[in-house]
This record gives sequence, C-alpha cells and structure tokens, in this order.
Amino acid sequence: MIDNWFINKFESSSFKRSFQASLIKTKFLQASLIRLFILLFIFFSLSGYYPNFGIPPVKKSIVYAQVEQRGEVIAESFAQPVILPHPGYLSTRYSPYHPGVDIASGLGMPIHPINQGVVEEAGTDFFGLGKYVVISHQKGFKSKYAHMGKIYVKVGQEVTTESTIGEVGLTGKTSGPHTHLEITLNEKFIDPQTILPELPNIPLASRDDLPLHSL
Repeated sequence: MIDNWFINKFESSSFKRSFQASLIKTKFLQASLIRLFILLFIFFSLSGYYPNFGIPPVKKSIVYAQVEQRGEVIAESFAQPVILPHPGYLSTRYSPYHPGVDIASGLGMPIHPINQGVVEEAGTDFFGLGKYVVISHQKGFKSKYAHMGKIYVKVGQEVTTESTIGEVGLTGKTSGPHTHLEITLNEKFIDPQTILPELPNIPLASRDDLPLHSL
C-alpha cells in the first residue's frame, strides 16, 4: 500500500514537471514568434513596403502585383510623349511585392501627370499610400501617384503634362520624400519603367545626404 502511494506520488510529480516544461516551451515559442513578427514588420516598414487591408468596394493598391506582361508595353500607346512626374532618382524598383516605382525627390516638388488624362480618384489611403491621385489615360492606362503632401486637383478634372496635380510629400507609410508611382493597363499592373523616360539611380555620392526610405 505504501509502495503504491510512493509510486503514485512520483508519477504525479513527474507528470507535473513534464506539464510545466511543456508550458514553458509553448510560451517561449509564442514569444519568439511575436519577436519575429515585430522584426518583419519593422523591416518591411523601413523598406517602403506597405500592407493593404482594403475592403470592397473600395479600390486600393494590392501588395502583390498581379500582372502578366504580355509583350512589350511601348510609350507609343500614348498620343503625347510620356514624362516623369518630376525630377528625381529611382529609390525602389517595381517587383512582385512592390507594384510600382518610388521616385525620390525634394519635399514640395511639383508633381505632373505622366500624360494627359482625367482625374479618376483623389483622396487619402490610410493603409500606407497617404494622399494619392489616380489619373485615367487613353487605351486603358491609369497612373497613380502616392505619398503626396498636397493635392491640387479634383475628380473629373482634365489634366495635361503641364498640370500640377500636387506636391511630393511624406504622407502614408514613408520615411523620406518621394512619389510612389503605379501604372496599370486594363487594371493589370505593369512596370512603369517600360514606358517612362530613363530614370536615374541614386548617385552613390549622395546616398548619405538624401533622406530616402529604401536605402
């Protein structure tokens, strides 16, 4: 009887220690996952990427560029030459995780449409893009300008390459003045560099001087 009592006591104590060890491992794993999530969030934030939590029917940019390039997109699709929205340097290229290009420039730099068109949207995206403008062009092209400091146009307004639609700003998720430019063709993202004039890379000598978000 006494032996059984000691055995039960030992087994109970052993089970308890095992259970406590299991709980400690679970808590450690949870803490590690939380730390990993925070580090990834900081990394993507500093890299200039942004999450999107758009709820239909609101139209917002998506993180993954769902695009299938079908042949070469040429600038001759436009009646007028395509221009850069403003002088600057390429700070972030187009990729499957970044459906546009970032053009670094000075704060307050005037922004012009890449081509003539009609303002389709003008507002604020609270999930990363900040103040933005969408312009509808001919033949199914659209251009989107984000992180603007000021907006000078309204929906339905006709614009040309000489129009000033706003200024380079710091709104949304960004740590440096730049314009996030997206271009779509028939609602599909395309690489803006396939139709834009040549966009220079950031000069190595000035990397320490420019407050860019993606260096």
